[in-house]
Amino acid sequence: MKSRGAAVISIAIILTGVLPEALATSLSDIGLLARCYAHLTGKPLPLVHPLRTQVEEGKLSALSACEQVLDKAALAPEGSLTNPADREARAVLQNFNHFHRSWFPENSVEGIQEYNLETSRGTQDIYDTTEPALAITRALFAQDGKYSDVVTLPTGVQALREEDPAVKAQLGWSVTVPSRRTFLNNAGIDQNLFHFNPLAGAFDPNSDTSTSLFAVLPRIAVGELVGIRKTTDSVGIPNVNLYPLGEYTPGNTVPGLNFNFDLFKTLGGGVLGSPIYLMLNYGHGRGTFANGTTKVPRRWAQTNMTTFLCAHLPALRESDIAQFFVGTSSAPFRNSNSCLRCHANLDPMAYTARNVITAGTDFQEFTGGGRVHAKAAMVLATFNADSGSTGESWPSEPVAQFHRMAPTGKLYFRSFANGELVNRTVGNIAELGAALAATPDYYQCAAKRYFAFFTGIHVSLYDRHDPSNAALNKALTENDLKDRAFIENLAAELQQTQSLRSLIKKIISSDYYRSATYRP
Repeated sequence: MKSRGAAVISIAIILTGVLPEALATSLSDIGLLARCYAHLTGKPLPLVHPLRTQVEEGKLSALSACEQVLDKAALAPEGSLTNPADREARAVLQNFNHFHRSWFPENSVEGIQEYNLETSRGTQDIYDTTEPALAITRALFAQDGKYSDVVTLPTGVQALREEDPAVKAQLGWSVTVPSRRTFLNNAGIDQNLFHFNPLAGAFDPNSDTSTSLFAVLPRIAVGELVGIRKTTDSVGIPNVNLYPLGEYTPGNTVPGLNFNFDLFKTLGGGVLGSPIYLMLNYGHGRGTFANGTTKVPRRWAQTNMTTFLCAHLPALRESDIAQFFVGTSSAPFRNSNSCLRCHANLDPMAYTARNVITAGTDFQEFTGGGRVHAKAAMVLATFNADSGSTGESWPSEPVAQFHRMAPTGKLYFRSFANGELVNRTVGNIAELGAALAATPDYYQCAAKRYFAFFTGIHVSLYDRHDPSNAALNKALTENDLKDRAFIENLAAELQQTQSLRSLIKKIISSDYYRSATYRP
């Protein structure tokens, strides 16, 4: 029976292709190729492979071979893989998209507050919950991709997918929309027909007359990922419904609400303003109006901070929040300094999304008049910003018509990168995205994530200039300091080049990655 140490060495030999004596130092060229191939594709390096042969014969360096594998997933201008028939190219694209999905706390329609399969099953057929990850993957592989695009692109992105013939052959029919995975071979679902409230008159769920509205909406792609493109679709929907949490009112009787809007139009700010990202992270139920205190999309703001800035909340010091203490507010968090250290960061950011509200095409699926396949879905509606402003940046009491006021907000947090207080007023979600992309924290966070993906080393990013963190600073090891310096260098270059592929190539060419233990 092998000892535990011998078993570990055996496993290491299988994974890296190197002998035990080499494990204490650096990998051989084949070992490096095997390591990067597995990281890039999610699959082991085949025993017979052209790149392996070229590296073994000394015709190609292992690093150049690794870069070739990474670059296979490059996207053509229209968004498809440059060589969609290449299985390795598909594997790299899919593998990184899986990694990018891990950045986000919500990746399924069940994450939408009050989503219900019985009343909202059509949501998954028109909104791709992987869109936030797709935006990062596109920034990585598109010819014109920049990392800042993730929070600044004025449009959404869409996946190009291809049905797996093996799945179709096994089922005997095509999975053409996501809901068919649940409702199986139901051709009516494939029609993607949706039911909307009547614009006038009484609501009759069994009526197939002019008082009921129907629309066939575009379907999201299903199958293996073969590309990512900017969203160019424009689809108007005829009505929205705030019922049951909101009052049921046919037509356009909710003041300021946009009942007719483009289903795919974003609010700017790349991922931040995409309808599905907002719905997944809004944090309040259908028909909830923002009021400036207890009801604002602060869960969305929190996801922004943790995902794109790797922030450990609270992201403010005690000295940053003293001026916001009220003591007599009906909002409890305005009467506590410990609460304010989070709320002073999250609430002003959430104000940029004050004009949005989760709604629905309808509250039930149509079941009469021959329209048995008409679906319902959750959608993101908006209010017109036509009621001026509050006159103060952070009100301590609820504000009437807050949801119809100009979406002015603030990016307010203490940077872990340099210890400076970021205090930037923004006018909307698009300006918030630009403000995030201007911070060094945005790039250090990305560098930290990719470095951990390739090496397993998790670098702690926190405000080292805060006197309250003196004990943490004292406990830092020599490796901790070197790791953070490496992250900072990676991030500085990323901010300059905006190239995630260059970032990855710098990691796999580092002494960290060449070391058998990831420790040079």
